[in-house]
Amino acid sequence: MLGTKKIKELMIPLSEYPKVYDDDSLRDAISSLKAFRAGDNRHRSVLVFSRTKKINNEEKLVGILTVRDILNHIKGKTLSYNGAELFAVSWSRFYHKEPLKKSVVTKVGDVISPLVQAFVQSEQSVTDAIRLMMTKNVNILPVFEGQKAVGVIRGIDLLDYIWDMCE
Repeated sequence: MLGTKKIKELMIPLSEYPKVYDDDSLRDAISSLKAFRAGDNRHRSVLVFSRTKKINNEEKLVGILTVRDILNHIKGKTLSYNGAELFAVSWSRFYHKEPLKKSVVTKVGDVISPLVQAFVQSEQSVTDAIRLMMTKNVNILPVFEGQKAVGVIRGIDLLDYIWDMCE
């Protein structure tokens, strides 16, 4: 039955997921994503930890940085303004080094999606993760054991599980 499987049985452990710190740059985050792009591990987000905030003497997970967050930030930094009026978005600037270099020095902590109410506990059922993803409109959820981050569960992992249930 779909609801009997626990999230911990499907989650990706932290060690298998890209990680950066909130005081790292977006360039560091992109580098971390690239380092994990081997085989089936084509992650679309990076877990963001704090070097200064701790939970039981371990670094605290403070947010998730998605590829979309990175692209939206770059887009925002390369728009052309004249006073309050916005001219056409110059997508061609994505292909020029200088605007890109200027936009990727931003600290990850200034761009991340914070963890508000979109997380699960490892002992919760898979249906809880599906419900939360649908109600919060997210594709990835951090997984905790108490207050300690232990992994992530992605929409694609849940879809794979649903497929297996249908076979």
